[in-house]
Formats: sequence, C-alpha cells, structure tokens
Amino acid sequence: MPDPDRPIPLAQPDIGLAEETEVLEVLRTGRLALGPKTSEFERLLASFTGMPWAAAVSSGTAGLHLAMKSLGVGPDDCVVTSSFSFVASANCITYEGAQPVFLDIDPDTLCLSPEALAAYLGSCKEADDGLHDPVTHRRVAAVEPVDVFGHPVQLDRIRELTDPWQIPVVSDSCEALGSRWRRDDGSWVHAGATADAAVFAFYPNKQIATGEGGMVVGTDPDVDEKILSYRNQGRRPGDAWLHHTRIGYNYRISELQSAVGVAQMRRIEELLGKRAAVARSYDEILAGVEDVQTPSSADWADPAWFVYHVRLDPGIDRNRAVEHLNRAGIESKAYFEPPIHGQPPYSGRSDLVPAPLTITEDASEHVLILPFFAAMTSEQIARSAEGLKAAVASARRSS
Repeated sequence: MPDPDRPIPLAQPDIGLAEETEVLEVLRTGRLALGPKTSEFERLLASFTGMPWAAAVSSGTAGLHLAMKSLGVGPDDCVVTSSFSFVASANCITYEGAQPVFLDIDPDTLCLSPEALAAYLGSCKEADDGLHDPVTHRRVAAVEPVDVFGHPVQLDRIRELTDPWQIPVVSDSCEALGSRWRRDDGSWVHAGATADAAVFAFYPNKQIATGEGGMVVGTDPDVDEKILSYRNQGRRPGDAWLHHTRIGYNYRISELQSAVGVAQMRRIEELLGKRAAVARSYDEILAGVEDVQTPSSADWADPAWFVYHVRLDPGIDRNRAVEHLNRAGIESKAYFEPPIHGQPPYSGRSDLVPAPLTITEDASEHVLILPFFAAMTSEQIARSAEGLKAAVASARRSS
C-alpha cells in the first residue's frame, strides 16, 4: 500500500521487468548505437500508427526540427501553429530561420482552430510560389497543428484548407501516441496519420517512455530518406562510414533507449488502458464539482490523454490552487503558462500574432494539471481529486 503522506508526483513512467530485460540484452551485445533494436522500435511504432515508415530520433524536438527541414522550411518562410503548447512547437520552426505564426485554438479541444486558420490563409497574399503572410511577406511553408494534451486534431479539416495551396502539414503529435480520430467515411486513423510528417515523443511523462527520444512517421519515402540522413550527421543509409552527403546533426537515438521503447510498445495497449482508467476515475470523482471543468473530447476523437487537465472558473485563483495542492504533497502545475507567444524569445512580436489569441490566453490562465500516470493507484487518484476540491475551495476569489 502506498504511504498516504508520500508526495504524489505529476508523472511517473511505468517501467518493469520487460524493459530491464530488453536493456540487458542490448548491454550484453555491446552494440549501443545504430543497431537492430532501433530498427525494431521503428517497425513496432510504424505498425501501431498505421504508417509505412518511422524514423527514431533523440527527442520529439529533434523530430519536429527534421520534419521542418525535410519539408523545405527555410529562412524566408513562416509556419502556422498554435501558442498553447510546449515551446518546442515554435523552436523547431525558428531553428530553420523561419518564423512561427500563432493562431488561436478551439475552446473545446484546445487544438489549432480550423476557423482561425481559414481566416488567416484568407488574409494572405497569393504569389507564384504559394501564399505569403500579409505583414512579413514570408511564404507560408507549412502548418503545424498540435495534438494538445493527447486530443487529436481532425486533420482532414486542416488539409481542406492547406491542400489547395500545396502547404505541407507537420503534426506535432508529441503528446498523442495512441490517440485516434474519425474521418467523414467513419474510419478511424491514428493521430497525425494524414499529415506529411507527424512526430511523437517519449519523455518520461508520455504514453510510452524511453527517457529521451522521439519518432517521425510519414508516407513520403523521400522525407524518410532525408530524416534518416539528417539524424546521422548527413550520412545517407548505405553511404560509406565517413561519407556525409549533406550537413546533418547528431539526432540519433541510442540502442538502450530503443530497447526500452521496444518493451513499452509491446505493452502499449496495457499502458493506454491503464491511463484511460485513471482518467475515468478522475472524471467520476470530479463530476459536478463546482468551478471545475474536466477534460472533454470531440465526438470524432478518441484521445490517449497525455495529462489530466482541468479548467478552473475565473472566480478561482488558479495559482493559489496550485500552491495549495503542492503544499499537500500533490504535484500540480499551470499549463501552458505562459503560452509560447508570452515566452521571452517570442513575446512582444506583433508580426507573430496576426489576430488576438483570446481563447489561448484564457486557457493559459485557467488550466492546471493533476498527477497522471499509468501506475496510479485508486488511493492516489482519490487523494489528488479530493485535494483539488479543497484547493478550489481555498482559492475562491473574494467578491
């Protein structure tokens, strides 16, 4: 039984004997990089997501960077994304000298708003090479929707807007492994599966964990070839050992990380099932709690929640609630606060924010996350939920 007074962490990977066995197997081979375990990890994830190829990299951020580079994003370009996300969603654009353009989000899914995207693209100027931003005159080189908190983006709605202009879509699915969405024909597809490239991440708080690590998936073999080369210092598959066709990066994943990933992928349905059960338990305990809105999903979505988030009523001082929870040994954080356009590298840049981000800023002021991981016990869930109730009661603003 867990110690009722022991702090409850925000996240915790579910690692056991299967992972230990895989790691020991790699250690005993003596091959710790560029080996068969990484290839196996890639095959397992490609099969699970229904994609023809997957390329493992050192992190989700590295994957996003290489996706942007491989799809031709460059210094004269801009990329449309949302600000309610982890900063890597914008940094991966900036790495290539391009600028992010932040649009508002949907109030229910918290993902990039198709309506905001339609309005923005409608304001752009037409040119021979596509659409150009009306303020900076940069070419709109890509759209990067983010599957926020594991809720998938309905990519067909995004592609209806981008395809007429041949604008590539890079799906930041780093928080969404295991999430699915339903197409108009009734078929279900994995998050990111209809993007030109989609990226998953395996930090210890994700659906599967390898410590650090990420994976790019897609359908275009040319993009796959570029990513495999860029991740390995520009060496193409099949090149001689010290032959480097292009300038690349050391974005390789290790065999040890891949070994953990292989074990986690073999348990993926178990891990997703545990996380779903934790989310349902939270939903049941917090149902009807005054001033607390639990996460919801669109009727076309089947999320694999990355975190369990709630939105507090404006009458609740969110920061006081977080402090109350943390003092009680229940780790909690405000998410995403500040949003990316409020971070020092991007703040005060009107050229990056073509329209008010009203919904983004409202979510940033009122969302908090509770402890959430596959191995949470019923006692930990109950303690966290009851702690939230007490925190909300203590953080009501005086009228």
